[in-house]
Amino acid sequence: MSNLLRSRKKVFAVGVVGVAGLLVLLTGCTPMNSAATIGKTSITSDQLQKSVSEIISERGKVSTQGMNLDTGEVLNRSQLTFFVISELLLQIGHENKVSVSEQEITNQISTVTQQVGGAKNLPGAMVNAGIAPQNLRQYFRTYLMSSKISNLLLSAGFTKDNVSAAVQKLVADESKKLKVSINPRYGVWDSTKVTILAAPLAAGAVTK
Repeated sequence: MSNLLRSRKKVFAVGVVGVAGLLVLLTGCTPMNSAATIGKTSITSDQLQKSVSEIISERGKVSTQGMNLDTGEVLNRSQLTFFVISELLLQIGHENKVSVSEQEITNQISTVTQQVGGAKNLPGAMVNAGIAPQNLRQYFRTYLMSSKISNLLLSAGFTKDNVSAAVQKLVADESKKLKVSINPRYGVWDSTKVTILAAPLAAGAVTK
């Protein structure tokens, strides 16, 4: 089950005009309090940091021996990447009339809880997978949406060997269509790899 949970971490002296220009350069079309924008949807920095803080807090409640856990900027990027891909898959689902019900999410959580040996073991599995408790339902909504899109592609003639690549291409194409923009403090969006890559703070480009 752990595989399923894993399947899816200035310048002040330049003057008011100079600072404003610098901020525009650094943030591109991303609003100041936004960690990322996907079309008209914004992921706020507060939303991201609350998830990261909760993940770190949960690590202190379970044994993390043997776990390879993201930290620092890598953790920020992995969490933000999750939010971005989650939104992209949701949009792909809308466009193809694919949806995930709350009951399906509840059922999936119940199944996974049984697979890890009960509710007492679920927190440790979530820590290992880097899932904040507040994002648990969103995580499984995203997982189920990805599974349903995969099944849609299989029914359209794709094989099990190439369906994963086909889903990734759908996500990549959707990110280009909606124009994913990342606040440079967190990195740069790579539509080919559908992930957020590390980038120097001074990088002007926020999309790829």
